[in-house]
Amino acid sequence: MSLAAFLLCAGYGQRLRPLTERIAKPALTFQGKSALEINKRKIETLKPDRWLVNSHHLPEQIAALAKPMGLEVFHEPEILGTGGCLYNASSVLKTCDHFLVHNADLIHTIDLQDLFNHHLASGAVATLAGIHHSNHNTLSVSKDGGLLGIHGYKGFEANSEDKRLTFSGIAFYRSDFLRFVNPCTEDIKHHWTQALDAGTEIQVVDCSSDSWYDFGTPQGLWDAAKFMMESTGESSYNYSVSSGERPYVSNEAGQKDLPEGLKNVLIYEEVGLPVSIRTENRILGKDFEWLIQS
Repeated sequence: MSLAAFLLCAGYGQRLRPLTERIAKPALTFQGKSALEINKRKIETLKPDRWLVNSHHLPEQIAALAKPMGLEVFHEPEILGTGGCLYNASSVLKTCDHFLVHNADLIHTIDLQDLFNHHLASGAVATLAGIHHSNHNTLSVSKDGGLLGIHGYKGFEANSEDKRLTFSGIAFYRSDFLRFVNPCTEDIKHHWTQALDAGTEIQVVDCSSDSWYDFGTPQGLWDAAKFMMESTGESSYNYSVSSGERPYVSNEAGQKDLPEGLKNVLIYEEVGLPVSIRTENRILGKDFEWLIQS
């Protein structure tokens, strides 16, 4: 049984501009390691036979990250969305029995091996990791974990609905799922709906008890970074503090001459002006300063 792993890296990161005009989201670092590297290491426990990424925004940056890690890059001259990207990479995906699709802008503790085991045991054409996120719960899930439909996307009978969940950006597929994929810009929800209409089963596993962070917003970026700091015990990356202090400062840019006393600060690019000793609850970059809730 063979498995391909496909990390999605093509997005613009619009809610993190202007930072993501210069640094692609998968290239953002957490204690010196890019999100792409962090997620690849997590997936490595599955021992995939093939590794893929897609690219569109800042493609040279993605390629420079991905290729040394042995990831094959599928460039999209026109961005193809979360569904169309599968067709673009189908020449490789169809050579494996199953494939994992994993957003590269996530930090999480979801057990991918358990999720894959569930996928194999269920026999479903796709198995989605769902989380509870009250503002985005659109997946309608039955008592036995079957996907009934997607609220706000296409009408369906939801009489058997047991719960609603949010798609985490992580899913396993059988290779024959590719018959529902089209060669155009498309959202993956369209392909799920096509699969359901054809009578195939899609499973949703509730992973709400796991930690999960989508760092597509400044607050999400802070939450993911703080979680990583707490997980590793490194709460002062590239920042000198007295022993035992936990200031939650991550100086990813290697900014020099930082004052003592900073708290809850991420620095992703070198800042031209001196950083104030009173700086708290901020993400700093070359031409921005974002307030965050600690």
